[in-house]
Amino acid sequence: MSQAPSKNPDDPFSGLLLPMSAWKALEDAHIDNLQQLQTMASVIDQIPDIGPEVARVITDRLGQLTTKKSVRVRLAFPKQLERKAAAALST
Repeated sequence: MSQAPSKNPDDPFSGLLLPMSAWKALEDAHIDNLQQLQTMASVIDQIPDIGPEVARVITDRLGQLTTKKSVRVRLAFPKQLERKAAAALST
């Protein structure tokens, strides 16, 4: 069983970096978009040619995909206070 990520430009699951064997099994099961895959996630191990290891990879990657969030952090440095303190020390 090949575990190399799919290099097919037509792969609808390219963001998941699925093994080629998983991609072929999903294609054979007529699952051709991410929404269908997410709907079938609970029974993914019942699809022919998808063993428990590949099913775990698919569900893990789906979980990672759905939990990706952007976090913005604003850092505030008290530069004005440092300058005032340095000026006060020098006088």
